[in-house]
Amino acid sequence: MSRHRHGNVKQVAAAIVFHEGCVLVARRAPGQNLEGLWEFPGGKLEPGETPQSCVVRELDEELSLAVEPGPTLIESLFRYPGGAINLIAVVAEAAKRDVFLTVHDEVQWLAPIDLLTAELAPADIPIAEEISRRFS
Repeated sequence: MSRHRHGNVKQVAAAIVFHEGCVLVARRAPGQNLEGLWEFPGGKLEPGETPQSCVVRELDEELSLAVEPGPTLIESLFRYPGGAINLIAVVAEAAKRDVFLTVHDEVQWLAPIDLLTAELAPADIPIAEEISRRFS
């Protein structure tokens, strides 16, 4: 989807990080927007940045986790009370599971079929459904 079609919709990349068949989800820490909800880690695209380069940067910044990005899996357009986001899910591989938490208070590595058991942020739910369909 083109950037101009979404108007002032924030473009956000979410990493679908696989390691040994499991997918990484992270819980938003107290004091954060959507605190206590689980999400696929990532962040807002900077000007000129691709979703793939964004997930590499964000996972390094937020989790000290090096990932090898792959293709875009799906996009999820969601309208929150404060504005809309277009969440771009990028498949990525991690060589290890060790993370250092900064904006999250916990992480889990879940089998694709178990992703929907987590209390996910609303924009992340359609992505989890797609992962469950494709990878379970």
